[in-house]
Amino acid sequence: MVFYRNSIISDQQGFNRRWYAPNLEAVYLPTHATDVVEAWADVIANKKGSGGELQITGGRHCYENFVYNPKTKFIIDTTGLRDYGYDSRYGYYIDVGYGNWDMYRIFNNVYGLTLPAGSCYSVGLGGHLTGGGYGLLSRLHGLTVDHITAVDIVIQQDSSAPELITASASENPDLYWALRGGGGGNFGIITRYYFSDPPRSPATMYSDAFTFEWRTITSAERLGELLEGFSAYCSIQNDQELWSQFGIFHANHQAAKSISVIFYCFDVPSEGKTGSDYEAFLLDHISAMRRQFGDIAPLSDQPGNVIGHPWHGDTRSVAGPGDGTLRQYTYLEGVQNANGSGPNRFGKYKSAYMNKGFTPDMVEALYAGLTSTPVVGNHVPLDMSQSLCQIDSYGCAINELTADATPIPQRSSIMKLQYQTYWDNASPVGCDNQEQAQGHLDWIKGLYTDVYAVYGGYPNPYEDSSGTVDGCYYN
Repeated sequence: MVFYRNSIISDQQGFNRRWYAPNLEAVYLPTHATDVVEAWADVIANKKGSGGELQITGGRHCYENFVYNPKTKFIIDTTGLRDYGYDSRYGYYIDVGYGNWDMYRIFNNVYGLTLPAGSCYSVGLGGHLTGGGYGLLSRLHGLTVDHITAVDIVIQQDSSAPELITASASENPDLYWALRGGGGGNFGIITRYYFSDPPRSPATMYSDAFTFEWRTITSAERLGELLEGFSAYCSIQNDQELWSQFGIFHANHQAAKSISVIFYCFDVPSEGKTGSDYEAFLLDHISAMRRQFGDIAPLSDQPGNVIGHPWHGDTRSVAGPGDGTLRQYTYLEGVQNANGSGPNRFGKYKSAYMNKGFTPDMVEALYAGLTSTPVVGNHVPLDMSQSLCQIDSYGCAINELTADATPIPQRSSIMKLQYQTYWDNASPVGCDNQEQAQGHLDWIKGLYTDVYAVYGGYPNPYEDSSGTVDGCYYN
């Protein structure tokens, strides 16, 4: 019989401290896929988990309260599902109990392979991959779901008993399509992913960072020029020499005192991008970008804050050494350096995809939001130093598939945006400063609504005749 135990307090909260499951009673701890079948059957047999009372966890990084909420009474924790290997039918496999960093180490160290997955080390594969899977190698190799050849999943059909099945292009093909981007927990309990031909690991990661002090960004026009420069970089989709580069524009709130742009570049022998010639090409390209941005606003010689994903704290671990060269890591070192999730805090997130650069109205709204400080209570200003709009480069290999190839329809976007606001306080577990929280929630909702005001308050492509915005993920 599958092992389960009464819940302890660490079972009741995930990475985002906003969410808590005060009524959680028991946790099932499977170590094999058949244990998941047994656990789910036990919940059904004892009528334990109706109406959202049963939830699934892995890495516990869910942004919203889908798992940790007052309705949750029982959890199947997939952390114990930890096997990997090679299957002659479907290829390399890995169980969902592993996180991103586990996967990178196993695939690289055992097979010399990798996947274009996310950076945050502790994010679990179960929810991350079925949500799309996106990271620093995605411009070169697409989304992680583009490489999935099969999925083992426990499902329940109608009133029948739970069963373990495989979904692939030839077996349960509709479910296979849905699992490659349809989101975690929507169709059953995933236990294993398969990949027939994962890409070879890069040899080296190079990086550099540009920092601009907010005091030099004196107008929306100046911010718009910086965004235009980054958008121009992201819009170069046909030059495959640039696909192994990944840029992130950290449009931090003014309270963070700086804005940073980071480039991660990969030496990929399997793609012909390797050696001193490629390093010279990268250096020329990044140097040109540095000059271009420096013509818009003065480049700071001080480290800038890096508070989004991946979380670095500041730019010192990714900026070049200051002698005109790039910072260099082995691939695995580079992944480890860029795998920070940041401290456990309270947080709220929103997302958007863009097919084109920012319109003047969007820039004005973004500038207004990033330079405004909400006040709460007795005119107390909120600490907004951990709030930002993060703009990731996107597209390239991602856009080689059609919009209906997977449930991820954004196959023409050039940028992916992540609006983030974080706060912290000394509240006991399961509690928050509600006044502080509401101030941050109002700020991010207001910023998001204002940026996309002409499209109805969110990036609705059906209200955008210009083709600028391309929808969003869960918001």
